[in-house]
Amino acid sequence: MIKSISVIIKNTNRKYLITVIAVMISIVLIVSGSFVYKNLTLIPEMFELNSELRAEGYYMGEFEFKMVGIVYYIDKGQYITAFSRLNQFHKQLKNREGLIKVPKFADKKEELEFYLGLQNPRTGAFMDDSYPLCTYVGSTLNMVNHLELLTKDLGQPLHLRYQLSFLDQMNTGEKLKTYLDDLSTAGWIASKLPKTPYILAFEIVYFSDLERVNLYDFSPEWKHALLQWFYEKQDSKTGFWGPRLRSSGQLLDSGDLVATSHIVRLFVDDQGNNRHSEFPLRYKEAMFANTLQKLSMPMPKNLAEQHDWSLATFRALRILTNFLWSDASTENKDSARKIMENIMRNKFEKFYIPDQGAFSYYSGALEADLDGTGEILDMLRNIGVLSRARQERLWGKNDQTITDLGVYNVSEIKEDDFELLKNFSDINSIRLYRIDPVHDSYTSNVVSVIYPKETSVLDSMELLPKMSRWLNETPQNMGNWISKEWLIQELAAIQNQPVPVSKGGIPLELANTVLQNNRELIVVGFDILQVPKYKMTIRIKYK
Repeated sequence: MIKSISVIIKNTNRKYLITVIAVMISIVLIVSGSFVYKNLTLIPEMFELNSELRAEGYYMGEFEFKMVGIVYYIDKGQYITAFSRLNQFHKQLKNREGLIKVPKFADKKEELEFYLGLQNPRTGAFMDDSYPLCTYVGSTLNMVNHLELLTKDLGQPLHLRYQLSFLDQMNTGEKLKTYLDDLSTAGWIASKLPKTPYILAFEIVYFSDLERVNLYDFSPEWKHALLQWFYEKQDSKTGFWGPRLRSSGQLLDSGDLVATSHIVRLFVDDQGNNRHSEFPLRYKEAMFANTLQKLSMPMPKNLAEQHDWSLATFRALRILTNFLWSDASTENKDSARKIMENIMRNKFEKFYIPDQGAFSYYSGALEADLDGTGEILDMLRNIGVLSRARQERLWGKNDQTITDLGVYNVSEIKEDDFELLKNFSDINSIRLYRIDPVHDSYTSNVVSVIYPKETSVLDSMELLPKMSRWLNETPQNMGNWISKEWLIQELAAIQNQPVPVSKGGIPLELANTVLQNNRELIVVGFDILQVPKYKMTIRIKYK
């Protein structure tokens, strides 16, 4: 009997103890959960501050990498480090203390010296060394690319002040595998955030940027290990690369689109041709379908999520048009085209700053910025706006895309002469030419641009000169990843002289002057993707 009572008491105490422990754990989880939630609510504001600071001319090249570095600490269970970094960084963004404002440079030499001075002497990285190693690669590559442009302008080789010693921690096949394995999975908390540290894994695929300027040498064995690791990690169902849940090995969110857009470059060139017979690109059809699905997702309102959505949108277009287009079905291409049209409207309606003539990276912003403008320029290139050869590769040659409306002989051009062309529903803009562009260039010999109906999407002949003007006037010098110097050089390679623009009506005086002097005027209607759709030829009729 005594034994039975003692057993009951013992069991009762055990149950009581278990209850107490459960309550204590619940309290800890509630308190810690509240603490985590409170800290994570700082993130949207930090992205808003990032946008403001870039517009004010502060150097923000480390911002994204610091944010993902904080996620890395969270994912590894280093919560005190993570949230102390988060709070410190948030405070710094708000009070500007310790932030570097980019000065106005007297010349390229002075600019070069300024950016060289940002290199960390302890690691050789262009990154705060209180953050993890995985944040060093991308931030350093971005800066090296900018410095390379500057030294080319100055006609001198690129010499850093310190060696890139941080790369020694991943300079063998085994070290590289350890580095990449560390970023390849995510725990439950990190999996709920917009991005996991996996987004930093792809940066190393641009190792050739460092070799090109003689800053670091990677062995053939190392390069083979890099290819092997990523080749084995491609998901067969989605065709994507991305982080996997640590507990189950499940691919998160059907793969990471941004990471995939970079990793795929290891295996194919910009025309989709395999680079290595040993490692051909696999699962192309699944990759195309998955990319279309991700492109169809609506724009989020939260700035942190919108940041990733915008980047994913731009990179998705690159995946489709660069790497997968040649093997895509007609049905998939038609689906992609409709999505691209919607993206064009969205970018001009939500991200274009009309009074500045350039784009913000965030919707609703008051100031244009380098990242937003640079990404739009890259988008226009990817969908064929800036290159006739690329446009024909994507959408077909002239005889496939243009309907010839014939030749019209007139003694004087009148508004009614354009009615047929203006009434086509798929026309976004009309260009007048001195010379038939079908056998020349669609950006040469342009007399005028006309918008026959209300539209938010600007013709590139109007847009590019506005972007160039903004670029020449903005005090911004370096975005999160796009530099002013890169944009200047990119726009300089594109013909973008301003031309007269008309909305609604036809500039009859200008059109008749060209007709009288040139004996003919070529009229071409373009759709929203700036593909030529209709052509009419007006010739002078002599009485």
